[in-house]
Amino acid sequence: MNEIALVTANFGAVDDLKVLPQHDGIDAFYYTDEATRAQATSEAIASWTSVIVPNYPRHDFDSRLRSRYFKHQIYRVDEVRDHRWLVWIDSSLLLFETAFIRAQVDRLSQLPPNQRLLLVPHPARQSVLEEYEFVTAEIARGNEYLRSRYAQEKMTEQIAWYRQRGWNVRARLFASGFWIVENSELFRRCWDDWWDQNLRFGMMCQLSLPVILEQHRCEPQALDVQIWNNAYFGIRSPRFRFSL
Repeated sequence: MNEIALVTANFGAVDDLKVLPQHDGIDAFYYTDEATRAQATSEAIASWTSVIVPNYPRHDFDSRLRSRYFKHQIYRVDEVRDHRWLVWIDSSLLLFETAFIRAQVDRLSQLPPNQRLLLVPHPARQSVLEEYEFVTAEIARGNEYLRSRYAQEKMTEQIAWYRQRGWNVRARLFASGFWIVENSELFRRCWDDWWDQNLRFGMMCQLSLPVILEQHRCEPQALDVQIWNNAYFGIRSPRFRFSL
């Protein structure tokens, strides 16, 4: 077993199963359903360490929430729970190479424990509050993509909940489609709280992550690239509409 586990999840055939580049020193796991796996090419399946059709989480979760389980509860997943470093990439993203992951892990390992997290800054907005105001304004203007994804979420209640507790709604905003984190007790607690926010308020997980990180006194390191288009990975998904 390698120290690094790369994970993605894709249920409901939202994205295609992409070919993963050579990933020496990295165990790579793709979680999906049988129908999505059946549509994948043999080349794509063979490029991953394992393509897994899990019998969890609960089958009354919709496709988005099932995928979110593997994202926010990554350290509980059987195949990766013993890896020291956990890497997430959204199934909409295509990796161009993987050597940079090992390089970033080497860099993170030299930092204090509360800094062993790598995130990509949001490409368009700076803070949690700015993201909330943008999304709610776009929904009010009739943006169908954002309305279908987030109109039913409890974002207003979420921001109010943070303010009532004196939490920082101007915390720096990150895009959560790619990240690297040490599988430590500190970050396991943090990721549990992040998952709880999804269950409590909804699927707009970018609002909760920066606030939760500050509450746990975590100091994420920035991978200063454009999330959808950089030397390491890029968007390859028919569902993509906005840089959210």
